[in-house]
Amino acid sequence: MRQSVPAQSGIDYDQVFSAALRYSSARALFAYAARTGCRVRSVDLVAAYLQGKFIEGEVVYTHLPKGYVEYDSDGKPRIARVDKPIYGIQQAGRRLQRMLFAWLVEQGFKPLDDSDSCVFTREHADGEILTIGVYVDNLQIVHSARLGGDGRGPDGCAYNAFMDALAADWDVTDEGPMEDLLGIEIDYLGDGSVKLHQTSYIRKLVERFCPDGYKTDASTKLPYSSSFLQSVADALSLPAGSHPELLKPLQERVGSLMYAATSTRPDIAFAVQYLCRCLQRPSPGLIAEADHVIAYLARHPSAGLTYSRPKSRLRGFADASWETAASTSGWVVQWQGAALQWGSRKQPCVALSTCEAEIIALSEGAKDMVYFRKLVSGLGAPEPGPSTLSTDSQSARDVSYNPQHHDRMKHVQRRHFFVRDMVESFELEVPFVRTADNIADMFTKPMKNATEFHKLRRLVMNEA
Repeated sequence: MRQSVPAQSGIDYDQVFSAALRYSSARALFAYAARTGCRVRSVDLVAAYLQGKFIEGEVVYTHLPKGYVEYDSDGKPRIARVDKPIYGIQQAGRRLQRMLFAWLVEQGFKPLDDSDSCVFTREHADGEILTIGVYVDNLQIVHSARLGGDGRGPDGCAYNAFMDALAADWDVTDEGPMEDLLGIEIDYLGDGSVKLHQTSYIRKLVERFCPDGYKTDASTKLPYSSSFLQSVADALSLPAGSHPELLKPLQERVGSLMYAATSTRPDIAFAVQYLCRCLQRPSPGLIAEADHVIAYLARHPSAGLTYSRPKSRLRGFADASWETAASTSGWVVQWQGAALQWGSRKQPCVALSTCEAEIIALSEGAKDMVYFRKLVSGLGAPEPGPSTLSTDSQSARDVSYNPQHHDRMKHVQRRHFFVRDMVESFELEVPFVRTADNIADMFTKPMKNATEFHKLRRLVMNEA
């Protein structure tokens, strides 16, 4: 039987990239819905890739399926020409997206190209809100029109007109109010707040990895044990391949935890990023630490991000834990009361002082702050003046405004002073806060006091 030849770039296809709505943008749309008193609707494109079209001159051929081979008069097997994108073709996603995006522009929507090109907005003379986030084949529609049980708004509203046009040109399913987005559950609270959580996902994770039960003692009040850093250090000191039988179990656990840590659970971000450093150095101690994080989640399965109704401004916090080998940066950006984006990351260079470590963390946070300033402005909620990115380092704050502390900073690469550029362009300001008030502290090191940790978690996630 003749073997099929894999598609080759530059011959069978050229560009295949198609953007997907960023999770941070999806969270921002829910925060925007809470801020404006809107609801969020879910619309799915049926067999989405089959609804795209090839561009002019684009031709794709394929071998006939096994068992259905036909031969021409010369005895050579025939091939089939693919007339429209199908699943399995490299450029199918791009063809769908380019067609859908162009259609939305024809309907009067504008993409937020300065931030996330998968978010589209349209202005209406009567102030009606209609904003759309596109995640591959799913539309996250933020709308201000009040819908009836039939999914229709008041006569003449823009929402009805858009849904009619969408149904006329595309094969879609109106799934009703968005209650789930890729495993992220959405609750619409009575006071207008919107809560994102992963209760079902976490329970499945616990059932998978802790079928015999998990620790319920006081130690699991924190997402790491008292020996967490030592367990990581011991694992990194092991020769490669010391515990090959633990490689897959560790990677499965950490991969599953990463989805929660990057979606709705910033409270486990520090622990997960440290475990990620050891994915090629598994050990029994690391398996125990990963199970400890899972046990912590089992104690708090329904915790999540709650975006509140009262209008608020963007605000950020940055912090660093200075270590001689590699420091850890931590930052968080909040809007409408809860985190939009957060990070806990090993710094790419050795910091020679706490000031240097803190300025690196500030610049990481500044990049996210500038991005979200563009995003919320595109959503119609521009920031009135510079946004705040707080630090608990007075020296780092000084360096953010002026080239001070020369002896300690003369060797630092220019790229780490991005925060100063943003301060000088009046995008950001860097106020000083006490360490106790810096909520980014939980992203930089293990906290020994469970009460203090839960206080920061409530502030970061806006929990009651």
